[in-house]
Amino acid sequence: MSRTRGGLISRMVLATGVLLLIVGAAFGVLLISINEQRSTARVTRHAQQVFDAVEATERSTDEVQTRQLQYFATGDAGYVADWQAATADVQRATEHLEHVATTSNERRHAQHITQIARSYVDDYSVPVMDAARRGDPSVRDAATMREGDRRIAELHTETQALRMTERQIVDTRDARADRQVQQEILAVVCGLAGSALVIALVGWYQTRIIVQPIRRVAAMADQLASGDLGTRLPETGTVEIGRLERFFNVMAASLERGYRELTDRVETQTALRRIATLVARGVPSAEVMAAVAAELGQLIDTESVRLVRYEPDGTGTIVGAWGGADLDLPVGTRMPLDGHNVTAMVLRTGRPARIDDFANATGALGVHLRERGLRAAVGAPIHVEGRLWGVVASGTARDEPPPSNAEARLAEYTDLIGTAIANTQARADLIASRSRFVLATDQARRRIEHDLHDGIQQRLISLGLDLRRLQEDVPTELPVLREELSAVVAGLTGTVDDVRELSRGVHPAILSDGGLRPALRALARRSGMAVNLDVRLDDRLPEPVEVAAYYVVAESLTNATKHAQATVVSVQADVGDHQLHLVVRDDGVGGAEPGHGSGLIGLADRVEALGGTLTLHSPRGCGTCLEVRLPLDEVTP
Repeated sequence: MSRTRGGLISRMVLATGVLLLIVGAAFGVLLISINEQRSTARVTRHAQQVFDAVEATERSTDEVQTRQLQYFATGDAGYVADWQAATADVQRATEHLEHVATTSNERRHAQHITQIARSYVDDYSVPVMDAARRGDPSVRDAATMREGDRRIAELHTETQALRMTERQIVDTRDARADRQVQQEILAVVCGLAGSALVIALVGWYQTRIIVQPIRRVAAMADQLASGDLGTRLPETGTVEIGRLERFFNVMAASLERGYRELTDRVETQTALRRIATLVARGVPSAEVMAAVAAELGQLIDTESVRLVRYEPDGTGTIVGAWGGADLDLPVGTRMPLDGHNVTAMVLRTGRPARIDDFANATGALGVHLRERGLRAAVGAPIHVEGRLWGVVASGTARDEPPPSNAEARLAEYTDLIGTAIANTQARADLIASRSRFVLATDQARRRIEHDLHDGIQQRLISLGLDLRRLQEDVPTELPVLREELSAVVAGLTGTVDDVRELSRGVHPAILSDGGLRPALRALARRSGMAVNLDVRLDDRLPEPVEVAAYYVVAESLTNATKHAQATVVSVQADVGDHQLHLVVRDDGVGGAEPGHGSGLIGLADRVEALGGTLTLHSPRGCGTCLEVRLPLDEVTP
């Protein structure tokens, strides 16, 4: 037997060694290829850095020339600042180019490019601009312009040479990497073939020596897995197989004992998961408390459960109830907390408590429960953010008292109850905070709109009227001046229109003055497509709700025009169940997705800040439907 065991071990070691050798060789080739790929990647990244630096140098130098020519053409002093900024960009760009140039060839090209660019600025552009600012007309002659063009062309020639050199280096590295990949593929194929052969031989040998005896054990294991935890193996094997049979029997006995404990724990975890799901969904606190009471009642096998919140005045309010209809203690009941009863005991001690015989219970609550047949009760404290918030109590009318660990089992859930309460309160506080933030933002936008409309826009209109009067006073023998003044007036008129559109985008005045219905009509009139409005609103809504609904419709119309290629958009709005229901549909190409420049993320943030929901349905080729629900009672001014 020892010779057989030794032969099996030696063959397994040998097969493993061969397999490791094959795999190691393949991985060696892979590592070499990976190193080559990394080297190629480094060269490519470096070349890209050089390309970017060259591009920045060209762009900044071209910007210097452009601003110089703009100043020559217009004489506008504003272009001087732009030109100065561009010359500073040339300095930074050339410094960065010299920094990223590492090879001797790169440094040589970089130094030459730097010399040309800086010479263009220092020896040509600066003197020319200085002369132009002094009023010297010679700087605008053809010779001066050709000299600038020659210097720029020389710069482009040198940068193109550097690009070609870098591209040749990258192409060479790519070709070497391609050859390495071919070697890698060959090594992987050979490694896989050799590994498959070794694995097949080892598998055949293990099947004959090990698998067949194990099958007998597996047959018995199937019975165990099917739920027959009382099954046992006859311990007839020897050596390893015999030990396996004995271990199997020990494991079966242990599983049988642990199954009962696991069943209780699984039920507990399932209940906790259901409660946690409700908390995560942000359902109302009353629903969470009702679910907690129901889960506790089923888990601890009791007849009734009550969740009581301690009030500052020394009373308690029932916020969750399950079972015990005869107790006459529904949700919302408020009771004094005096005497000897579980609720009062937990309030005084802050620890779990129990009463096994309600014949000794006192206080208004104790007497009330005893008169309705309650015989025993247990309770555990609920702490929220470190303070005693309330108590969870269970009672029974049975003759036997609750199990000895009833308080401990209740206490297992109090942390989750506290978390659920804290999360519910935090969610309500968050909605209120976000709502206040949205309201403050809208008020700021409204002030900006007012300033634009009553300030800048009115001054521009007044300036346009003054220019129009000045144009009318120009003599007829100066037609050029009249045309120039007309162009200026037209430009001011366009600027006024732009300011008007900007003020509408910041905050539409019609929304503040007339409400959502006329604001949506104004949007429909300005839209470039047919808009069917079905707005059933009798009264004004809270301002944050109206603003959010307005921006949803505005953004939807913009998306339908710019992205969806729609021809018709329908807008429906009505109020029901204390919330605004808004639906916007179009007949466009669909395929809208948040985060792809459609503005949907910002809309979703605004809607969620008011406690609402935004649902997008946009299959490709079938149009887009945006549905928004905004609660009217969660908005906090």
